[in-house]
Amino acid sequence: MISQAKTTTFQEFLAVIPGSKEVGLVIAKNEKEIRDFSHSLDEAGFEQTAGVFDLFRFPKAYMTINEDAGKDIYDFVVQYPTGQVEIFDKERMRSEMLSPDYSRSVVLLVVKDDLNKLQTKGFDLLSAVGPAFQS
Repeated sequence: MISQAKTTTFQEFLAVIPGSKEVGLVIAKNEKEIRDFSHSLDEAGFEQTAGVFDLFRFPKAYMTINEDAGKDIYDFVVQYPTGQVEIFDKERMRSEMLSPDYSRSVVLLVVKDDLNKLQTKGFDLLSAVGPAFQS
C-alpha cells in the first residue's frame, strides 16, 4: 500500500489561524515568494505591520521578518500563548504589558535562509510558533 502525504494549501493554513493561541509562521523559499504570500494575506484581509506593537492593532495582522529581527519578535512569539506579552517600547524607554486577543490572527513571514540564521542566533522560532506553512 502506498501512503500519500496530504499537502496543505495556503488557504487551508489561513483557515486554522483565526483564534489560534499561537503565532502562525509562513516560510518562503525567497523574496519573490514573500511578496506572493504578502499579496495573498492582503487579499485575505490581513494588515501588514511594521512593528510588534502593531500586531495588536488589527484583527488580522502579519509581519515580514528577516535575519535582523530583534529579540522583541522572539519575545512576542514565545509569550503570545501565555496570555501576556511584555515588550520593551524603545520610544518610551519602558516595558509594556499587552494581552493577546485570541480572536485575532497573527502571522509572521520569513525566508527560509533568514529563519535558519535566526535559529543559529538562538531565536528558536520553530519551536515557539503554532501553525506553520512552508512552500
